[in-house]
Parts: sequence; C-alpha cells; structure tokens
Amino acid sequence: MFQEILAEKPLSELSPDFENGNHQTDQDEPKPSPNGKRGNDLDGASWIKYSISIWSDIKKTAEEIALKHPAMFPAALPERLMQCFTTSQDQYILDPFAGIGSTILAAKKLGKIGIGIELSQEYAAKANARLNPQSLFSELEEITLTSVVHRDDSNNLLKYVQPESIDFGVTSPPYWDILNQKRSADYKEIRTYSGDKELDLGNIADYEKFIEALRPIFTNVFIALKPGKYFCVNVMDIRKKDRLYSYHEEIKNLMCSIGFKYDDLIIWDRRAEYNNMRPLGYPSVFRINRAHEFILIFLKPAHHC
Repeated sequence: MFQEILAEKPLSELSPDFENGNHQTDQDEPKPSPNGKRGNDLDGASWIKYSISIWSDIKKTAEEIALKHPAMFPAALPERLMQCFTTSQDQYILDPFAGIGSTILAAKKLGKIGIGIELSQEYAAKANARLNPQSLFSELEEITLTSVVHRDDSNNLLKYVQPESIDFGVTSPPYWDILNQKRSADYKEIRTYSGDKELDLGNIADYEKFIEALRPIFTNVFIALKPGKYFCVNVMDIRKKDRLYSYHEEIKNLMCSIGFKYDDLIIWDRRAEYNNMRPLGYPSVFRINRAHEFILIFLKPAHHC
C-alpha cells in the first residue's frame, strides 16, 4: 500500500526560535502518522528545507569533476532524493542509466543496495571502482551490502531485477544527440559517449524516435518498481538553433502514458557550476543561458489499472 507522507506543519506553528536559526523544533523527533507509516526518516527541519521547490546547494565535488563524465549528477542529488522518498526499510535502488554510478554510490552510503545499468564500458568500470569501499569509504565502517553497475543495454534491466522489487529509483537519461553537436553556450566539443553506435540512444537523430526509444526502458522500470514507490528523472530542456525542445515535458508525457503518476517537480539550480557562459545570440537574438535542470517525481500507483 502507498506510504502516505506526513502532512507538513505550517511555519507559523513552529517554535518561535526557528526563524532565528534555532532549528530544534518539536518536529525534530519522528512522530508516527495517523496510519502508523512514514514517508521517510527526515526530522521536521530537514523536511521543510528539502520541500522547497528549488535546490541550490547541490553541486559536484572535486573528485566528481575529475571523473569527466559529460552529463553526470553528483551523488549528493540522489542521496537527498532517497532521504526524501525512502525509509530505512526501503532497500533496493535502481538507476537504468547509471553513468559513473552516482545513484548507486549514494545508495551504498545510505546502507541500501543499488543496481545500475550502464552501456559505456569505460563509465561502468569507473562506477564500480567508485563503489570500492577500500578507496571511497575508508572513514566509514565497511558496508557489506552488494551494490553494482552492470555493463549492459538499459533495455535489459529486467535481467538484473525482479518485477516489483525496487523501492526507489533515480536516473538521468541521455540528452538526445547533444553530445554529437558542437555547443555554443560553453564551447564543449563533440564527444562520443559509449562507442556503441547501434545501442547508444544518443545516436538517434530523430527527436520523436529518440523519445520513443526510451519507452521500453521506462516500461521495464515501471515493472520493476514496487506499487506505491517513487522514481525520479533528472533532465534539462534542449535548444538546437531556433528550436527549443521541452525534454522534461516529453518525459512527463511518456512516463504518464506508461502508467506512472506525475507527482511533482524540483528545480535544480546549477548557477554555481556555470562559470563559462557567453552572451548567446548577441547581438541579434536574445537567448537564455540555461542553468537549471528538472527533477521530475513520478509515483507508481498502488493499484494500477
């Protein structure tokens, strides 16, 4: 059954010291909801902080920047999402486009089991190297749970997970063929992602065909996810010359057509990381420098018809 989240307490009902920096409130100790279930293990102060619809405090670490993945999100992002949408009882986390393993790393850090799928042999190897507790978690107690990134086509994810076995998922799908284009906004050069021309979705030139190629993958995600559980998708809209592609809207429509409920979205403000911008279109056409991404929040209904 769907785990109902606790109703937020209005700011007016918090301790008067809250706005003065004293975050010790009567919400800090978890309290049972009327039906005895919790949506997560957050205290009241963290619940309020993370419920703000714009997240501006998440950015890559120096170690993550050095990995040079063309479109990664930092492990801090899926870690926070797991804190928002799972409890300690939720153990199995999925990322069908795992990249260098940020989601799987965050799952392992939180004592969960992460399962990732990654097409690129290079990035799958880097992801599994990051999951080595000897190198990355030397300051923590050794974690014995098994988390792994499988080098495979995301269409094959049901080879690695059972139907209705996943408690939560986060992913960032390919940004169409954007890596194959020379970018004017930040001067980044053309890059080949995986070297697999047939299976790499980034090699699909037609936008509609690219979106449809995501359908079987997210359908398998829907099958793998337990009813009443959440799945989050991180995307950014795409501009090609004079056309803006509302990628986040396409993903929303696709996921809803599969059977997911579109629950909400978060704006990820990345201005702190964008320090190499130029005046796009200057001086003839004013263009927007995109420095935000969307985190789309989807729910698999408890009773899907």
